[in-house]
Amino acid sequence: MKHNFTLLLLVFMLATTQNSYAQSNQWSAINKFRNCVSSMQSTNNETTRFNYAMQYFLTEHCTTIQLQDACYYLNDDQKKYDLCLSAYPNIIDKDNFFNIYDSFKTFSKALKLYHNTQESAQFAAFENDYQLGVEQDINSIFDLLVKKGDLLMSKNQFDEAVLIYQQALEISPESELVKMKIDEVSDVQFELASILEEENKLNAQFDLLIQQGDVKLSSNKVDEAIDLYEEAMLLKPGEQLAYMRIKEANNWQTTLTNNIEEENKKVAEYNFLMQKGDILMSSGAFDDAIAIFEQAGRRLPQEQMPLIRVGEVMSLRDELANDAVICSTPDEEFNFIKSSIKDKMFADEQAEMAKGHIRKGCLSNDQMKEIVSIFSMDDDKVNIIKFMYDYSSSPETFYEFRQLLTFSSTKEELDEFLLGK
Repeated sequence: MKHNFTLLLLVFMLATTQNSYAQSNQWSAINKFRNCVSSMQSTNNETTRFNYAMQYFLTEHCTTIQLQDACYYLNDDQKKYDLCLSAYPNIIDKDNFFNIYDSFKTFSKALKLYHNTQESAQFAAFENDYQLGVEQDINSIFDLLVKKGDLLMSKNQFDEAVLIYQQALEISPESELVKMKIDEVSDVQFELASILEEENKLNAQFDLLIQQGDVKLSSNKVDEAIDLYEEAMLLKPGEQLAYMRIKEANNWQTTLTNNIEEENKKVAEYNFLMQKGDILMSSGAFDDAIAIFEQAGRRLPQEQMPLIRVGEVMSLRDELANDAVICSTPDEEFNFIKSSIKDKMFADEQAEMAKGHIRKGCLSNDQMKEIVSIFSMDDDKVNIIKFMYDYSSSPETFYEFRQLLTFSSTKEELDEFLLGK
């Protein structure tokens, strides 16, 4: 009894000394801790926050509440565990350390931290006390065995705990307390297994949703991927992985939208240039048309149509160039044509002969004007002018033929004809 009183007195003195030292040390380190928290608040990077915290808690004596504050800025339970395990030797109010377990989202990490900090310290102290008390009476040994069984059970060493309780039961076979504790081991073991099974099931569901979201995101189904990530985040609200995936999906959606807008802009420019090139080609501006088609090809390199159009323009340009060189009527030949027309007695015979020569399509507009002048009547003139239009190399200048007509009625008839073309 005297021994127990002395031990309690020593524990009380130690606790009093620790509390006094803790208060002194807490005030001396308060500025350093504030700097640590400020540094953690200054960044969103989890690893950088963790490093700031480790730098402080590895070198400074600290309180449990300070450690709780630091854990608030960490989302990853593994990082919280590593920080708390490293900080434990420097905690000056270890009696309050149990409060830190509320900082964890998963039961297994909190339990693991307890095993490797408070329980280890308690178990070491108990082993020492047990060695000191072996010479005590049977009742004291019984109490020590029960306490040792309790510690083993809290450490999840269930089989070892049962063996120790059974040793205690050998000392006091009628002890209902020990029998109850043996039954409790089975209950706790079952409960812990259920908790771990539920936690594993939750983790499996979480991982599956993340994987399904990744598959959707890889297929550019961004909205469906975000729905899956948000569903995963509801299962584990503090889990950073789901949050980061949602952030990545939103960034990817922005990138896709920008790419689509850029692609639509290129398509619109491409269509405009192709239409412009067609207009230039039809109007005979072949070099300009080629330049425009090549510009369209640079907008959408995968499209083959600009190259096809360039080939068509070059072929048409060469064909017209060849026609211009080959199809022409020399003055000597043209004089023969005029004579053959004039030799006819009647206007309708002259018109038929003129049309035969015109159909060859090798007369210039000036030569056609000379043929029109062979006819004396305005009606015959306007009819032959209309026929010539489709065989002229430059019909856009046919308004000049108007001056060959005498009467306003035939001039108006020609105007209407040209307007219709």
